[in-house]
Amino acid sequence: MITSRLSLSHRFHRATLFLFLLIAWAGAKGNCPAADPAVKAETFDRDPGWESHRNRLPPAEPLLVRQDFGHSLTHHAGQAPGEVGGRIQRSTRPAQYAAKLTAKTLDQPFSASGSFAITHSESSAGVFFGFFQADQPGGSGRPIGSLGLDFDFEGSGGRLAVRLITARNQTCGTFVTPYLPGKFRPTPLRNDGTRYQWSLAYDPAGAKGLGRFTFALGSDTHTTQDYGPLPADSGAEAQARFPQTRTFVIDLTPGFKDHGTTFDRFGLLNMMKSGGAATIHFDDLILDSRPIDLADDPGWVAVGNRTSYEDHEVTGAHDFGHSPDTRHAGGTQPGEVGGGLWRSGPYAYYADRVGPLDLSRPLSARGRVKLLTAGPDSDMFIGWFGSASKDRSPDVAGHFLGIHVGGPTRVGHYFIPQYATAAGEIGKVDAGPVLTPGQVFDWSLDYRPEGNGGHGEIVVSLGKERVVLPLKPGHQQSGATLDRFGLFTSQAGGQMVKIYFDDLSYTTANP
Repeated sequence: MITSRLSLSHRFHRATLFLFLLIAWAGAKGNCPAADPAVKAETFDRDPGWESHRNRLPPAEPLLVRQDFGHSLTHHAGQAPGEVGGRIQRSTRPAQYAAKLTAKTLDQPFSASGSFAITHSESSAGVFFGFFQADQPGGSGRPIGSLGLDFDFEGSGGRLAVRLITARNQTCGTFVTPYLPGKFRPTPLRNDGTRYQWSLAYDPAGAKGLGRFTFALGSDTHTTQDYGPLPADSGAEAQARFPQTRTFVIDLTPGFKDHGTTFDRFGLLNMMKSGGAATIHFDDLILDSRPIDLADDPGWVAVGNRTSYEDHEVTGAHDFGHSPDTRHAGGTQPGEVGGGLWRSGPYAYYADRVGPLDLSRPLSARGRVKLLTAGPDSDMFIGWFGSASKDRSPDVAGHFLGIHVGGPTRVGHYFIPQYATAAGEIGKVDAGPVLTPGQVFDWSLDYRPEGNGGHGEIVVSLGKERVVLPLKPGHQQSGATLDRFGLFTSQAGGQMVKIYFDDLSYTTANP
């Protein structure tokens, strides 16, 4: 009996000692430095459970769209009955009425001419007329793969530019009517039925083989324009544009002929961002020296040109996150992240909780990306950022390291590194790889704190291109608290990027 009691006591003391050692070990482990960051992989074949912040914003009021254009027996733009046009409203959904062409490229000459007349215009209306690619993804603002007349309207009248937008969404052109951003933006094109005559000719041998297009605009009745007293720069701009100047010559940017741009339509297309409507007609059309007979319906291709609907893709109505049924970015299975991110409206993000990371240790990310479509003045970000700020985007508020998708209209959308420290210090490059809309790219990002002589550097690759961003001295010491990895919006004001990512891997402190 005594032996049994001693055995029980011995077992009790052994159990107590084991429990004490276990508690001590756990306490010691808690005082150890955090484990090294790990790499997490996501294929998005199921909901990843990322954090959502204003990334699905229904519009406060959907835009009612009414398209009503095509062939008409009216004669606003010409002398005889028969023309094309009508009520054309700006919307993210493409609508067209256009002649089907044997594909034209920038390696061959082509031309067109005609007349137009505007009889009604509303604020934020936009219309395109000319050569374009039929397959338009929508939401791009101006048509990707196009060469022609870009109209922009207010209630007082219209503005006009002539532009080439390549298949890579890069552009060159000029304003035909005066335009100084933020200073002088008149609408001299009259909406009272005034008739205008225009011509457009492309020469692939022009500009020493770079390619050149020439545009002319005239009117029998609109021959002068009185803007009243103007500042010197605005006065010079008025003299350089219609009606004081009527012929414009534009040389293509070097390399634009190699972008694989083709045009298989000639005619009318709405600008693809939600907005107002204009009523405009075109007549006396000549395509490659051959007149187009509009006395009867020419039987052009009609898509969405006689319809009404509610447009929910209005400015600032973000719609991005997990997309379970799509595979735009080339994943082996359906499921990816992305959608429509506006450079307008409230700051929004969709991101994984990756725990506390900073600029003292390496960071890496890679995956696949596809830019579906994007308007001018649009951008977004992907990378590591701090979630403390809920109203200011981290590229401005600080605590960010990742990739900026955006750039000037002439370039399209760069895919380049950028960072912002806890002190709000910003680092970025001026140029780098460019996303071609509709094309899937492999990409990678590597942050090396020991690079650049110990100051740190970010290396980004897109396909076969690569760009390096050295951190400025002292910025690594300024630090950044990075507890999220994902997508977030810019707040600069502008249009929409529609982009998707798949097969991502990224550094996390939460293995």
